Amino acid sequence: MSTIIVIITIISIIMGIYNNNFNDITYSVMDNCNNSVQFMLKTVGTMALWGGLMNIVKESKLDEKISKILKPALKSIFSCLNLKGKAYKAITMNVTANLLGLGNAATPLGIEAMKRIKEEDNIKTYPSENMAIFTLLNTASIQLIPSTIAAIRFSHGSENPMDILPAVLISSFISLLCSVVLIKTTWKNEKRKANG
Repeated sequence: MSTIIVIITIISIIMGIYNNNFNDITYSVMDNCNNSVQFMLKTVGTMALWGGLMNIVKESKLDEKISKILKPALKSIFSCLNLKGKAYKAITMNVTANLLGLGNAATPLGIEAMKRIKEEDNIKTYPSENMAIFTLLNTASIQLIPSTIAAIRFSHGSENPMDILPAVLISSFISLLCSVVLIKTTWKNEKRKANG
């Protein structure tokens, strides 16, 4: 990725010099750097708030209650997963973070969950069905509170940053449903081919 960024930057500078627009490139770089810092300052408070709340959830053992609530849904999605194991607990924390729209907070929880699933499924080379489903669950997650997107919209002057909630719920639910159905059907076909 860093190589691509360097190549794009070099091409932009060359084209700017060729088209006699080098001053515009310099202004654009300085202006966007300033905008990036302002954007970070506007959104860091929201991310710190929700990240702190996730730590409170973990320390107060509220995650155990959440895992009980999510158990029926996760049990139907994940096959042969130990519902009392560390993998299940890590998955529920990741799902909770995604439900709150905390992409940044969900990432380390997702990495931890994937490690635990790998250990429990005893996988060495290829991913298991549980690993594939969790990847899809984490990517196409249902967000009850899209806090990160709302913070971005608020930083750009939106008067109602949460008015996207219905669209987020519908799109994330449909994408998650399609993903789970797809992985379940394709994994069964692969098992049949392997056994046949």
